[in-house]
Amino acid sequence: MAKPFINAADKTSADAAHLLMRLGLILGFVITPIVLLTSQRAIFILSPIAATLILSAGAMLSPRVMRIAAPFSFLASPVGLGAVFLSIWAVASLTWTPFPSEAAPRLFKIVSTFLLVLPVASVLPVRSRPANLYVLPLGVAAASFGAIALNFATPAAKHDVAMNETLARAVTVLLLLAWPATLAAILRGRPAMAASVAIVVAAAAVAVHATTASFAALAAGAAFLAAKADKTSTASWIGRIGAASFIAAPCLPLLLGPWIGDSSGNLAWLNAWRDTIMVDGVRLLTGHGFNYVASGSSQGYLGALTPKTVLFEIWTDLGILGALAGAALLAWAYQLAGRQSPKAAPYWIGALTFVTAFAVFGGGALQLGWITAQALALVALILATRGEFQTARPTAPRHHVPS
Repeated sequence: MAKPFINAADKTSADAAHLLMRLGLILGFVITPIVLLTSQRAIFILSPIAATLILSAGAMLSPRVMRIAAPFSFLASPVGLGAVFLSIWAVASLTWTPFPSEAAPRLFKIVSTFLLVLPVASVLPVRSRPANLYVLPLGVAAASFGAIALNFATPAAKHDVAMNETLARAVTVLLLLAWPATLAAILRGRPAMAASVAIVVAAAAVAVHATTASFAALAAGAAFLAAKADKTSTASWIGRIGAASFIAAPCLPLLLGPWIGDSSGNLAWLNAWRDTIMVDGVRLLTGHGFNYVASGSSQGYLGALTPKTVLFEIWTDLGILGALAGAALLAWAYQLAGRQSPKAAPYWIGALTFVTAFAVFGGGALQLGWITAQALALVALILATRGEFQTARPTAPRHHVPS
């Protein structure tokens, strides 16, 4: 019997492509989180290089793994259409924002960052290799240990504001990446590894005092536990509650503002929001334009009591149309998370809840570094989810020999 012809050049090309893929994943999910501990700008430099390596590998493996139609089919889905509408409305608002020179480049970077996820996700192998999956928990664990060591090894006198802020932001990214990292470990049958990753990243959050991120992680943990019991119902209810919160957010300052009065305590921001609503008029419908809150706060145009929550930001920047689009997008995103497999869905819901809670609690939803981190986490979730496939061989049928 003749042996099948094997083209050595094709095998070499495939091996080189898989090597490029792994290098890109290591750069994005191991080196980037570690370097983030000392430099916030690392994510802007390393992430595009990692994406380029993954795309190059995908182009070499295109007959096997590349699915060109996937990005376009996603854009035609409810989540994609919601994101497209919100982006178009934000672009339209650039015509009336007071800070167009700052808003336009920022919006372009945000949209292009999320758009880059589509081709990167489309070239990831349909079945993730075990070695690629282990990159995720390795990176989160190594960076978490690094954060703890750096925090305790640095003398208290050298703990300046910049260092504390850099460590807190890095650990926030780690708390987000922990969801795909633990999912990857679980899918490889390593529950002890998953638990270890979750424990060490939680310890890092406590060590560096990442308060807002820690509260968001608690909310995400509660959503995760609920999704373990019933993923579809949990995704539906959280999506509805989140959407309702986006739409009804201005009711909170309008109802509670008069009771707070001129208080300067922790709830004084509600009164500041109420004052904004009372003078906005038609701006409640159109908003003041994309990036109005961010630029106004940084330039001192808005007061020190300006709310930091994404609910205030989307209502003030994009008005009721932006709030409705954001509410629909959030509800559809939870539906998408709930449609994942029983093993993967709780992790998708947990990650989505972490991002949402962090934004609602005032964690800076539209900071470019955080946007890039969310794009990284989305790619990591897709990579981890594709590690779930049947590995056991089917049992051969038994043929009964008639007696």
